[in-house]
Amino acid sequence: MKKFFLACLLLAGAALAQPLWFTVLGDPANPAVDTIEVDPSPVSVTPDAQTMRVRVSRAQLRKNWEGVPYRSYESEVVFDCTSRKARYTSMVFYMQPLWQGPSHNTSTYTRDNPRWMEFRDVRPNPNRQIIRAACESGRVKTSDVPGSLYPLEDYIQSL
Repeated sequence: MKKFFLACLLLAGAALAQPLWFTVLGDPANPAVDTIEVDPSPVSVTPDAQTMRVRVSRAQLRKNWEGVPYRSYESEVVFDCTSRKARYTSMVFYMQPLWQGPSHNTSTYTRDNPRWMEFRDVRPNPNRQIIRAACESGRVKTSDVPGSLYPLEDYIQSL
């Protein structure tokens, strides 16, 4: 009985460690549509930036900047709230939609070789909304960030 209880605790802990994905666009049960999801729990937060997980499943086969084919990917993204830009730091690519099957390529990117989060050919494109939301949530977690770092229009839109 003690071993069973311990196994249940381990399984519950593993389930809690899994990202809780928020669907921004699409349908995570439908491989025929473009789907974009964000894990709202940041990987890291600083006064100037926030790192979060973003995953994308495309309705059609695509190729990344290096010509790597994919249908879906999971990534870590640094949101630079001062410049209102987001760049990928790592991406894991899948040939299957909805992050299924084995990954076939992993890429990492640096500040010197940035890959900007853009969601090309996605309509409506949620890029700006995701950046705004990430920076808004980061603002709550980093109360030491002066409000002057954020444009006034963002304060007005968030009200």
